Amino acid sequence: MPSTETHQDTAPDDNIVSLVTAANQNFGFRLYMKLAAHADSQGKNIFFSPISVSVALAALSVGARGETHQQLFSGLGFNSTLYTQADIDQAFQKLLKTSSEETSEGTAVFVDHGFKPRPEFLETLKQFYFADGFNVDFTNSTESANTINEYVREKTKGKIDQLVENLDGSTVMYLLSYIYFKGKRSMRCDTVSCLTRFEFGFHVKIVIVQVPVQMMNKEERFDIYYDQAVSTSVLHLPFNSSCSMLLMLPNDMKALENAICPAH
Repeated sequence: MPSTETHQDTAPDDNIVSLVTAANQNFGFRLYMKLAAHADSQGKNIFFSPISVSVALAALSVGARGETHQQLFSGLGFNSTLYTQADIDQAFQKLLKTSSEETSEGTAVFVDHGFKPRPEFLETLKQFYFADGFNVDFTNSTESANTINEYVREKTKGKIDQLVENLDGSTVMYLLSYIYFKGKRSMRCDTVSCLTRFEFGFHVKIVIVQVPVQMMNKEERFDIYYDQAVSTSVLHLPFNSSCSMLLMLPNDMKALENAICPAH
């Protein structure tokens, strides 16, 4: 694995951080559109963390060179004429440091005991991507899988208890990125007036049936917006931090999936 670039001990340029943030946003929407268009996704829920994918691929690019590095940068939306790998590393360091107290995210690299990556590669992952490092024996598939699953289980507070099952014995390195979020909405539904429960028919289009779902009711002022460009109603639910949830109800799901982008 080639050596990594030299990092100057300076704060990242705010303009570069803004460009990387914008690239991450565009990457997340492009990835969603690819996933939504995939045949295996039809009629199914899609749940993923765009920033986790960006972090993992950016961390992978630390050890890449040549065409591989160019493809990683291009896929992530990073312009190699505007910033270097060191710029990207410093930008992600700042972005990961600004996580709220309700969010835990990081990176881990599991290296086979017979593979020796360059020390500067591991040091860059540790310093800028807050990566934990582990030596494992991938020829022992069960033991290495248990090590990875136990790590992920701890970091996600038990929410993900089995990330991997069978690992290829020829694996030399396993790089993962995780995120855990537990937030409380600023408008909580925990008062007596809000706890009136009722059942409502939830339409499952793929089988054309109604599934009874437990609902709750709350009267409150909420931020709501109708995006005419994609014929979609948007509800904003803030949390007790810098995070918030956007719930979108489109008139036409396909139209939304084909047009959704950071501008909406």
